[in-house]
Amino acid sequence: MTARRATKPLLGHEKPRLAPPTPARSQLAEFIATADELGIDLFPWQRQAARYITALGQGERWLYPEVAAVVARQNGKTRLLVPLIVMRLRAGHRITHAAQTRELTRELFGEVADIMAKDPKLFQKRNGRPIMPRFGAGQEEIRLANGGSYRIVAATRAGARGQSNDLVLIDELREFKDFDFIGAAKPTLNASRHPQMVYLSNAGEEDSVVLNAARMRADSDPALAYLEWSAAPERAADDISGWCEANPAIGHIPNLLETLEREYQTNRTQGTLAIFETEYLCRSVVTMREKLVDEFAWARSFDPELEEPRRAAMAVSMSPDGKRASCAVAWLRSDLTVGLRLLYNVPGNPIDTGLLGKDLQRTAAKLGIRQIGFDPQTDRELVKWFTKPISIHGQLFANASAQFVNLVNADHVRWKDADAVTDDLTWTSRKLDAETGSYQAVRASDDRSITASLAAIRAVWLASGPKPASPKVM
Repeated sequence: MTARRATKPLLGHEKPRLAPPTPARSQLAEFIATADELGIDLFPWQRQAARYITALGQGERWLYPEVAAVVARQNGKTRLLVPLIVMRLRAGHRITHAAQTRELTRELFGEVADIMAKDPKLFQKRNGRPIMPRFGAGQEEIRLANGGSYRIVAATRAGARGQSNDLVLIDELREFKDFDFIGAAKPTLNASRHPQMVYLSNAGEEDSVVLNAARMRADSDPALAYLEWSAAPERAADDISGWCEANPAIGHIPNLLETLEREYQTNRTQGTLAIFETEYLCRSVVTMREKLVDEFAWARSFDPELEEPRRAAMAVSMSPDGKRASCAVAWLRSDLTVGLRLLYNVPGNPIDTGLLGKDLQRTAAKLGIRQIGFDPQTDRELVKWFTKPISIHGQLFANASAQFVNLVNADHVRWKDADAVTDDLTWTSRKLDAETGSYQAVRASDDRSITASLAAIRAVWLASGPKPASPKVM
């Protein structure tokens, strides 16, 4: 599979895919003038982001006290900050800049310091001499005579405390796993006449709690301008249109498209498309592990006209804590595709295995189930009502996992009434056996059960194999 090329020159999307309405008033002209003075040729997307950051509300206050710009890596997020910092310093604003890694902020600090140092008259003086920028590790700071200041700090609760601020910059918001720094930094803006927090990031994971919280309130919090350049959810990973949505600098940064093509092929080959999703498509993933199946291939397999099961196989799965159980049924169809439905997906605290087991027994008898598969580590109590249930674990389950993936990717599965399987597959990853090269379906997170996908995998395995003798139901 190769990326699908367009037939005309490609340009990244200037406007974010997700954003509030375009502001009517802003300081965009001043921002562009500052960038031009510094020799920075802004990309169209950077101008759009600057329009929101400098958007004006009533009383010349910022329209958006919080702005989050979420865009794929290597598209110029950091360069957007240089004219912003210089512009705000000249206005006498106090700025704090934080990131989980100080290297990025130190490099940016050095660039701003060199710019400001060209005019020593701007700096505070001591004994008649200008106090030039400090570069000591952990002490980086610029102080101007007009009251403006710029410092970089560690992204910790202690780092956020100290001087009052007008602007707090946070790089790589996806790396913030709790609200400690945000909670400590926001009060430093209380005394400001022009308070603002600006977040920069690419897409995150399940534990990127601060970024995920910002995205959740994007449509409900008028104080937040959430700007996201990302591939639309329905686009496949190799869709060039999605690349342009997530990478607005395509056509402006030389060789960016070639880099994306190379990274796509590399990550596809080595089974790390989750990395490509977050870094280059700017789409959130629940885990950086490789997903079991391609979500687009699975979605293609939906068949709203799927017939009732015939000569089917059944499989069950119960979570280790006993609080969720699922049962799937699969059968070989006349066109040699495998039909799949989910019959049960039930919660409990814990599951009443006796009651559910009898329900499974009655359902199996009604449908003429040929065989039932289970995991001996978790599901024994559910299948004790059946004679000769089939244990599918270890290497056999690895085979079942691979068979499920192969059939889905080959469009040989048809499913209906299996939305819980769809949800669970989002949280189902591959666990590779380095010695054999085989893999098994496993939970992407210990906090999320995947009983529906595990039952589906076992049911499809049974249905796609040789027809065994019909077992007896007790």
